[in-house]
Amino acid sequence: MRIQHRVSLNSTPRVSSELAALGVPTSAENGLASRLITFIVHEDHPRWPRIAQIIDGGAVDVVTTTFTEKEICQAAHVLLESTWHHGYPQPEDDFGYLSATYDLSDHCAACGVGARQKSSFRMEGEPKWGKKSVLQLNWVFDELFATPELWHTVFEPAGVERLPVLGKNGEELATVVQLAVGDQVEIEVSGMPAKHCPTCGRSKYLPATRGFFPAVLDEPGSLARTVQYFGSDGSAFRPIVARQEISRALAEHKVRGVSVRPLAGQDERHS
Repeated sequence: MRIQHRVSLNSTPRVSSELAALGVPTSAENGLASRLITFIVHEDHPRWPRIAQIIDGGAVDVVTTTFTEKEICQAAHVLLESTWHHGYPQPEDDFGYLSATYDLSDHCAACGVGARQKSSFRMEGEPKWGKKSVLQLNWVFDELFATPELWHTVFEPAGVERLPVLGKNGEELATVVQLAVGDQVEIEVSGMPAKHCPTCGRSKYLPATRGFFPAVLDEPGSLARTVQYFGSDGSAFRPIVARQEISRALAEHKVRGVSVRPLAGQDERHS
């Protein structure tokens, strides 16, 4: 397991020179005249303590975790994370998709918690899949969409049902289905930072990007959504957890558009 930082920083010649001396290659954004630089660094870098001080000086720091194949294969459960966000739910003007797709009777507009799907998602049209076969829509971070072929090959044998996806005019699309996630599972969130909504009083957790995703507290079905919400500001989502059999099938078929992240096991719940 390695913790990676993708950093964007308004630099000075002194900082750029120091990063070079520390062995951190950087690239300039928007041409040589720009002071905005980007670089990728891992926390196992021999000069990490000093690099961390530079990052803490006001950089945009996107933290991710990479895992070994062994760590992924040994996990009983994995998080499914989209690597391809394509298009927007329809109608997108004034976020009209919310009332069209969700029951909003328990939804909080301030924090985003509580929306329940009531109707099929609508897309602009058939996705241009290329070599990918899984996608997420922008703004919707807890639903996965797949080609019918992938659903039939990987998800149907695991007992996952599919839901139709409609075009803008209400016609059923032929090349995309929604993966139906009907189960839910509690996860270990003790000690994780939470944000409490002053409007509805409910809580959600900051997105967890470091290390293993929190362990499940009971046994989910093939696909399950966490009971707990994650997100920031007005966005709230419930991550999708899958059993190892789905992770293995995705790897065997070299599926593009989705990545897997192992969950902590029983031993790592409080580590």
